[in-house]
Order: sequence, then C-alpha cells, then structure tokens
Amino acid sequence: MKTTRLKIGLYVNDPAANLLKFVRAFRNWGLSFQSIWRDELQQLRPGDVDVLLLHGGWYGLGRDPGQDQHVIQDSPAQRATAAAVRRFVRSGGGLIGICCGAYNVIWLGLIEAEISRTMGVGLHGLEVVNAKHPILRGVIERTHGHKDRKWKQLPAVRLNGPIFFPKDRSQLVLSYDWEQRLGAVLAADYGQGRAVAISPHPECTENERDLTISIEPPMRVAGLLRNAVYWSAHQPVPKD
Repeated sequence: MKTTRLKIGLYVNDPAANLLKFVRAFRNWGLSFQSIWRDELQQLRPGDVDVLLLHGGWYGLGRDPGQDQHVIQDSPAQRATAAAVRRFVRSGGGLIGICCGAYNVIWLGLIEAEISRTMGVGLHGLEVVNAKHPILRGVIERTHGHKDRKWKQLPAVRLNGPIFFPKDRSQLVLSYDWEQRLGAVLAADYGQGRAVAISPHPECTENERDLTISIEPPMRVAGLLRNAVYWSAHQPVPKD
C-alpha cells in the first residue's frame, strides 16, 4: 500500500503504554503517526491529526475509572480534556478506541451505550452484524454450504475488553454472540466527525497476550483497524 497523507495521533497515557503493536501495524500500512501525550490533549485542535487512537490499559480521559464505572470522579483538568476531545471529533476529527480506549469512547458520550465489564482473555470469535459497513471491507469472509451462517466468525484477541449494549443498534458492527446482543465493535457519527469503539485488540497477533512482540503474521482482523482509520477520517477505505 502506498503511503498516505493521513496522520494518526497515537495517544500515550503513560510511559508504560503498550504502543509498539500499533506502531508495527501503522508502519506496515504506510500510515504516518505522531505521539500525543496526556497533557497535550487539551491543546488538540481539528486538523492537528486526522484520527486520534486511544490504546488499551486502564485509564479515563475525563474521569478516574473505578470498579463501578457509573461512579464518576473527575477534576476540572479532566473535564477540560474531555471537552477538548469531544470538540476535536465534533469538528470533523476521527477517534478510535481499543479496549480501554473503547470505554473512553462511551464515557465521553461519542457513542451512546451501556457497558458490561465482563472478563475474558484469549481468542474470541466475532459475529458479523453489519456486513455492509466500510470498516469490514475485505475483513470478513462468507461461508459456503452452511444453512444458518452467512459469515464466518472473525477471530480476535480479547484482553478483558468491554461488552457494549448500544442505544442505537444501527451502530453495532460486530458482536461476541450469535444473537447479536453482546456488542464488540461500534461505529457512529458524532457531529461532523466519527468514532469507533473496538473491544478486542485487532493489532495483536494470534498468541500475543502481553507486552511481548511476536514475529507472527497479522490476523485478518487487523484490517478492521486499518479500515477504521480511513473511515473515521472520512477517507475511502482501500479495496486491497
């Protein structure tokens, strides 16, 4: 793939953030990126980057996350940070949240959904809900000779990622269950911008469960992340 002019803002919550797998993916795709540290978010303006990516871990941009996610503890600085991120997306920026980053997409109100903190580590099969969504282009595969299943499950590594119950089911792209009730990936417009909440880790290879970087090939689900970058930046999703 040719290098694109798209620029990703790779959020860095703290020095221990596990970002190398994202760096690996973006370099493979020829996508440019820059680090955006926590104390820089309040200065983030539309046009600084096309897409802001929030990594996993356990943190809150506009709150101190606790055991009960409905108990909000914040500060003036956190409220200012949350407002700046909302302004960035509302004005046309894209935002992608992975695992804990996806929690923040919901907590910031960019997508309206309830969240279940249900533990689960390892390979999970994702079920296709909206096969026509651009972020699934070239990622999902049809089944053959199966009466009840049109699309194959999409394997992805989950590291205790959230389960979503969106207010608007049209925003549900992938689920964790056959009945399509346990949301795994959501995508929605917010103002002039777009937000994507991804519960699993599409940047991980099949056996990556920690900070270790493997030399395994990327999983098919990695294309979900690449597509989400283009879609959230209002750019055509590549066909290859």
